[in-house]
Amino acid sequence: MTRQLGIGVVVVLFVYSFATGQDTKRTMWDGVFTDAQAVRGQNAYKASCAPCHKADLLGDTGAPALAGPEFFSRWNGSSADDLVKTIRASMPQDAPDTLGTQTYVDLVSFLLKSNGASSGSAELPIDSAGLKLVMVSNPK
Repeated sequence: MTRQLGIGVVVVLFVYSFATGQDTKRTMWDGVFTDAQAVRGQNAYKASCAPCHKADLLGDTGAPALAGPEFFSRWNGSSADDLVKTIRASMPQDAPDTLGTQTYVDLVSFLLKSNGASSGSAELPIDSAGLKLVMVSNPK
């Protein structure tokens, strides 16, 4: 009887975690954003970020590179939530936290794509809990 109860608890927990969308951690290389989301992020980047970080994302004096080795040096091991929170708190430099949550998340999807990640079938989530499950990691 105790064993059956234990198996029942495991099954209930599995079904609950599946139904609530609780996933395990993934990396940026696991198709964590859609092409449409990255395009929205690219458009927001052009309007709000490119003047300082440049069209090629390589920055210049005073604005760090957002692509290539400098990106991975700074963000490897961080979550997408870390990126969103940092960008939101500091950018655009003249008006931080003014673009809205969806736009900041879209910007991060564009940064991930610009650093070699491929798109997938689901958008990068806008909730902090979901963003914490997506990790930046060095290229494979």
